[in-house]
Amino acid sequence: MNVGMVENLNTDNATIKVVIADDHNLLRHAVRGILETESRYLIVGEASTAEQAIALVEKEHPDILILDLGLPQRSGMDVIHELKGKKIHTKIVILSMYDDEIKVKQALASGSDGYLLKDFSPDEFLIAMNSVVSGKKVVPPKFNHLLTQVSDPSSKNANGSSSTATDPLEILSPREREMFFLLVEGLPNRARVIKKLQLSSNADLIRYAIKHGLVIV
Repeated sequence: MNVGMVENLNTDNATIKVVIADDHNLLRHAVRGILETESRYLIVGEASTAEQAIALVEKEHPDILILDLGLPQRSGMDVIHELKGKKIHTKIVILSMYDDEIKVKQALASGSDGYLLKDFSPDEFLIAMNSVVSGKKVVPPKFNHLLTQVSDPSSKNANGSSSTATDPLEILSPREREMFFLLVEGLPNRARVIKKLQLSSNADLIRYAIKHGLVIV
């Protein structure tokens, strides 16, 4: 597991309070079982929805929130945006089935401290969690380059300015930023839909949707 440095959470053997948010009972049980093999971790709550996750974090003030992106009704990204908007400093580790660079980049840019895949082994998961506790960001090895982009505010772009100062999505709200990434991620599927409907462009697709009452404008 590759890591990049961030602010330390805890470097001694003090108790680390954890909330687990995932809509699958079996997954939550598995994560709890792995963490409880180390006495330093204390599970202070489990959630199956975004609202439950936010309420638990506000109530328990955990050190770490382990968060699934695919929660019902509201996404894990909604949870990140709301907690960050409330200036809650709980570290957030995404646990996802999506091995997708766009999602990893989106999660890191939104302020998460790690992105782990659900095909982890127990040993790999504990190593990753301990890395977060010691002040590092964690991602699957093939996305290591994203850590440099996110964690190095001093890095310069071609014109010599800070890369964070020229973020093309800076003017978007967190929710608008999330929608942008969802739109980009859907481009391949959209192209197939356009072809199957015998249309020529995205504009034709929008007109088609309006004509058939699929969207309201």
